[in-house]
Order: sequence, then C-alpha cells, then structure tokens
Amino acid sequence: MHERAESSTSSCSSSSGRATANSASNSKGGTEAGGGVIYLENFQVSVDGDWLCLKEKMVLTDEDNGEAETASTSTRRSSFPTTPEFEQIVHPKGKRTPVDIEKSNLINILQLVIKEVIDSSLKFGRQLDSDHVPLQHFFIVIEHILRHGFQPKKSLIGAKKELWDLLQQVERRRSEAVDITASVRDLPTVKTATGRARAWLRLAVMQKRLGDYLSALIANTDALKDFYETSALLRSEEDSAHVVGLVTSLNVVDCNICVKEEDLDSGQGVIDFSMYLKMGRGGSQTPTSDVGSSIPASASAPNIAAVLDQKSYVEELNRTLTATVTNLESKVEGLATTNALMKEDLSISRREMLRKQEENNRLQLELQRARKR
Repeated sequence: MHERAESSTSSCSSSSGRATANSASNSKGGTEAGGGVIYLENFQVSVDGDWLCLKEKMVLTDEDNGEAETASTSTRRSSFPTTPEFEQIVHPKGKRTPVDIEKSNLINILQLVIKEVIDSSLKFGRQLDSDHVPLQHFFIVIEHILRHGFQPKKSLIGAKKELWDLLQQVERRRSEAVDITASVRDLPTVKTATGRARAWLRLAVMQKRLGDYLSALIANTDALKDFYETSALLRSEEDSAHVVGLVTSLNVVDCNICVKEEDLDSGQGVIDFSMYLKMGRGGSQTPTSDVGSSIPASASAPNIAAVLDQKSYVEELNRTLTATVTNLESKVEGLATTNALMKEDLSISRREMLRKQEENNRLQLELQRARKR
C-alpha cells in the first residue's frame, strides 16, 4: 500500500493499494510475513466508498460493555436519517399527544357511565326518567364528545355554528329523525340552540336510535369537515366507531324523559366520579369493569337472557304494529281521497241530470204547443 496507515485506532487507505511495513510498525499486534505483506491482528477492516478503513478492536470490560453498546447504537441512529415510516416501525404506538389522551378519557368515562345506566336498569327493572343520575351523566358525556374539536366559526366574518345546526342534518339521511327534529323545533320551553341540541339527544335516546343517528352523522364526512377540526374525536374512524358501539348498547334501556319540564338552556351539571370508581386493596382508586360485564353478579344469566329476548320480541312486535298502522293510515287516506272524488263526480252527475230534466220539460212544452196549432 503506497499510502500510509496512521497509528491511531482508526486509519483509512485507498482500496487500490497495500499495507506496508511502515504502517504496520506503528500498529498494535502486527505480524510480519514474507514479501513485505503485513497481517494485522486486533484490527477490523471496513469499506467506506473507495477507502479501506482499519479500526482497532478494543477489549472491553463488563462495566464498559454497556456504555460501548449504547454509544454504538446512538452512532448507528445518527448515521441514518429518521423518517415517519422508520419511527412507526421502531415505535409502533408512538407518543400519545394531549388530544389523544382527551379522546381516550372521554371514551373511557362514556364506557363507565353506560355500564352504570345498564346496571341500574337491569337491577331495578323499570324505565329510567330524567331524575336518574347515571342517565344525566350520560347526556353530559355525550355532549362533551359531540363538542370535542367543534369549531364554532370558520372565519372571523362567518356565521357562528352550533351543534344544533349539525344535528338537524341527520333527518336528511334518516327519516326516523324527522319527527323528533320537528318536535324540538316546536318546543316552547327551549330558547337556545344548545337547549335544542340537548332536547334532541334525549328524544333520540327515548326513540332508541341515537346510535343509528350518530352513525349517519359520522358517515356525512362533508359536514364533519365543515363543523370539526381534523383532530376531533368524531373524525377519528376508530374512536367514532367505538362511541357508536357504546351508545347502541343503550337500546336495551327504556327511558321516559319529559323534555318540557327540564331546564335545558342552563349549564351542565357535574359528574360524580365516585360512582364509577372503587377502592383497591392498596387504597388506590381503580376503575370498574367494562360494559361487557354490565349484568349484576346477583342476577341469573338465563333469566336475564330470557328477559332481554322477551324485550326484543316486544320491541320487534311494536315496530311491526307501527308499520301496520302506518300502512292502514295510508290506505285510509287513499280511500278518503277516492271518496271525495266520487262525491264530486256524484254532484256533477246530479247537476247534469237536473239540466237534462229541465231540457226535457222544455221540449215537452214545445211539443204540446206544436200540437195545439
């Protein structure tokens, strides 16, 4: 090698040359061989472009081994540019942002509140009214979820957007929402858009279709882009599907809420979290179990299954009867229209008959006059 190899722990030479005796004389562990060729010990050879690099192998103790491994790892990481794809592979979950934590907290508390609502409904076996505390907590949480990432204005000069404006768009996709939306519009005791949104949520829960309405709302991506920020909970496909699934589980609960007697225009209440937390052995608060274990331990599983089956049968029968009544009403309306048309035809026929009789009488008189002449 016509170039020189320095005596430091790392030296590089052109890949076209050879190592000489001068370069080896300053290296550790060199052994001279015939023909002027030097075989080096305790050296590591690597290629860097057009250069061969000699790096001295250092014998590390157990204490230094960890530090060297850490330094080597940091050197390797700094040698390559980091990309989002690389970080996703190295750290699949990534670091949770405050917005992610907010969405997770909302879903967790919604899960606990719905569990308490279902538990109390199965335990007492009665309809839940507006005074039921867990049901009040549910409406507070679902409103927080609907308002997460909500942008009231798109610009300074734009009109202020309300949650009620968004909920009114559900009736365009779900015909079942037309009745409750019209009822909320005509409520005399509600004056604000916020109060109308709360009344709409309560009527949807009583109708047992809030999950379907939320699903239709989430499917309307254009409206979501117009009303919500990109980081909003409802614009997350996974989180929104989780919310819809939890809300749909409330279909097994019967609610009887008098919307006219509630003060829906005022501020929301406060959630008492002590209802949803229990004391662990170490004195720390631990959350209760999920909605999947919402059946009380004292209840018999077969009896609960039978009650739920009977409840589903009654609801299905009720829907069938409602559909039958609707069909009969449409038939009655059609018969009433036909009857009105027949009455009009009868009236026209009577007038025509009278006209013919008058004309007949006139002709008879003319005939009698002609005979007398």
